[in-house]
Amino acid sequence: MAEHDLTVLMAAQLDQHLVFPLLEFLQEWQLYSEPEFLEAKIRLLSGTNMVDYAMDIHKSLHSTDDVPEDMVKRRAEVVSRLRSLEEAAAPLVAFLQNPQLVQELRPDKQYNIHMLQERYQGSNLPGYVIYCCYMWLHIISI
Repeated sequence: MAEHDLTVLMAAQLDQHLVFPLLEFLQEWQLYSEPEFLEAKIRLLSGTNMVDYAMDIHKSLHSTDDVPEDMVKRRAEVVSRLRSLEEAAAPLVAFLQNPQLVQELRPDKQYNIHMLQERYQGSNLPGYVIYCCYMWLHIISI
């Protein structure tokens, strides 16, 4: 059955996060050995920020509580980046969590991308965060 598996061909065309359900499906069918699946998951996770999950898989694969130093360093980088993004996005998150501010914006239809950019331009937010918030505001207004 494994000789007819097209997962490798499909996975090359998919985002890494979309390959996980395919691996889970194949793992249930037991087409490959458990260590092969775990190694494949670790390789797949190496290109993501899902470091804790990769560490858990490594521990289970090697039956140890120790993880490689590169995983520990990568985790520190990911956590640091997460904290800096949380700090940068805090004003915008506070805005979105305030129902009064969001409610005031709906009737006026002033919650456009320009307003968000003007209001939070100096906050060092990545542009995609502002666009995501803009999309969220449009979704809740429907």
